[in-house]
Amino acid sequence: MKRFAIFLFLIGTCLVFTCAQSASLPISQLIEIYNNPSKYPNYIMLSAHRGYWKDYPENSLPAIQAAISLGVDMVEFDITTTDDGTLYLLHDWGLDRLTNGHGVVKKRVSGQFVNYKSWSELKDIKLKLYTGEVTQYKLATLREALMACKNKVLVSIDKAENIIPAMYYLVKDLGMLQQVTFKTKIQTYPTPESIKQLVANKDDQKQLVKMFTPTIFNETFESDPNGMITKMKAFINEGCTGFEMIYFKDTDKMLTQKVTIDGKTYDNVLLWLKSINKRVIQFPEWPENEKGNWSPAAYKFRNIDLTGNDLRCGWDWLLKESHAPDVVISDRLEVLFDYLKIIGKRSLTK
Repeated sequence: MKRFAIFLFLIGTCLVFTCAQSASLPISQLIEIYNNPSKYPNYIMLSAHRGYWKDYPENSLPAIQAAISLGVDMVEFDITTTDDGTLYLLHDWGLDRLTNGHGVVKKRVSGQFVNYKSWSELKDIKLKLYTGEVTQYKLATLREALMACKNKVLVSIDKAENIIPAMYYLVKDLGMLQQVTFKTKIQTYPTPESIKQLVANKDDQKQLVKMFTPTIFNETFESDPNGMITKMKAFINEGCTGFEMIYFKDTDKMLTQKVTIDGKTYDNVLLWLKSINKRVIQFPEWPENEKGNWSPAAYKFRNIDLTGNDLRCGWDWLLKESHAPDVVISDRLEVLFDYLKIIGKRSLTK
């Protein structure tokens, strides 16, 4: 009887630990941490790349819910639109890899995106797992995805380049402006004015820039470090709160080149951002399957080198004090969750 009581105690302890590990912080606290990274140096936020696609189709409602249940701080997903204006979640420019449907849904024609297929053509097709197995799950609309996240976790929207106004007004209509961010390469929208011109109202313009987290790859930074810093300062002066900075190895200028800004010298551009309380986001990319990563525009898999030329998936390297990000967008949620806790980077105390 005594042994049975001990067993029940141990089971209860494990359950409490599991629940505590998977309990999300209140949305107000997540917004506070996200906007003030310097106040929480020992808390690295965890963002679920396309939801939790280990057990569910990527960018699906159950993948989003599974990520929330795991206790992530943010869910990242990709969006596109139908030719009749329904915003929905899909990473690829075609249907074949991710669904039991077929054909192209998006192309770039003369530098402009053209979207194909109506929602009536898409709403009943079934999503696939990364293994290729067809599931019962269907494509999610952006409204459905946002409602699944509302007041629960932060949201990062990717691939909204040609539909930012429609995305923004939906987010605003749902009362989620403080909860949602979006991103594109900085080359797509290189100035605050290029973002602001997408909406008419001045308050909306200011909010849109604040929500924007430009993505800057090291090779783009290396091509013109001073010019890039000038662009970053312009965004910061207009209210931008952080950047997705993609660095790969020890020799990247993003990590090695000293910068002098407003009379102060920093060992690298990331430390400058941290000194002014601006968020650094990083994405350690993993293959979708054994064939590598899918190239949406080329409609084929491409290999990714996880050794030598790309050190991001070596978390000891990624989280070095000299260049540790404030947010990590990950496909390996459970493992990274435990890793961050072990190294003391899920603590709200300094």
